[in-house]
Amino acid sequence: MELTCTSFSFPLLSFERSLRQIALLDIPNVDLGAHAAGRHLRPDRIEADPRREAEAVRTAADAAGVGIADLFPTFGHGFRDRAANSPDRATRDANRRRFRAFVQFCQQAACPGITLLPGVIWDELGPEQSLTLAREALTDLVEMGRSAGLRVSIEPHLESVVEQPERALELVRAVPGLQLTLDYTHFIAAGIAPERVHPLIPYAGHFHARQGAPGMLQAPHDQGTIDYADIVRRLSQAGYAGRLCVEYTWQEWRGCNRLDVVSESIILRDQLRSYIAAAASTSTLTPAT
Repeated sequence: MELTCTSFSFPLLSFERSLRQIALLDIPNVDLGAHAAGRHLRPDRIEADPRREAEAVRTAADAAGVGIADLFPTFGHGFRDRAANSPDRATRDANRRRFRAFVQFCQQAACPGITLLPGVIWDELGPEQSLTLAREALTDLVEMGRSAGLRVSIEPHLESVVEQPERALELVRAVPGLQLTLDYTHFIAAGIAPERVHPLIPYAGHFHARQGAPGMLQAPHDQGTIDYADIVRRLSQAGYAGRLCVEYTWQEWRGCNRLDVVSESIILRDQLRSYIAAAASTSTLTPAT
């Protein structure tokens, strides 16, 4: 299990400098963010010329000495603009065209996977129909990505159609080939016990890590309640072979701009390294059954 870090952890730096910052943190890989309002990569520019954008990213990553672990784009602005499960068919068609460019970008940039947002609950449709739309839309996108050799996963998050782990499990089981970018903080912040999240581990293709607590999506290390030693052990026992992403972010949403991203990233980096080593040691000493 290698570590990676999100480029959008450092949004006030240029994209190139954000990659250098990750290298300075001694984290070997980067998760790329592509957001409509972002200062780094933008989904419209990727759609306009995926090859050019991929070449620029590849050049910057090579110069910084980091590998590329994931692309985490949005189709539009925020959760509801161009959501994956938009009730509007024309919007879903436009999303498919944009996703095709994301796939081409990943192929050119040697990026192994894409993380998507799953969609939201629409007031006019309700939870069940909203989930059905997410399943239908994601089935098409997953097939497109997997045919190109890419992992396609969704991140269950606060304010999404799969805000509860049981709903996330229902969706991932309903879409052939779909995986999860698993982030415990979204569930813990909502007051959900980690025991309800653990059943999602076998479906994880990527993993986001930071500290959180009930009512706190992003918490300092001395206020967080998430037991990453236990989670890494569970991931190892499940045969997880993906990356662990240090995902402290600096943004106004839910107060995520109220802590020291650099220091917290270093603390969590060192903790995860020790947990990975301990899990590897345990798996080596435990005889196969």
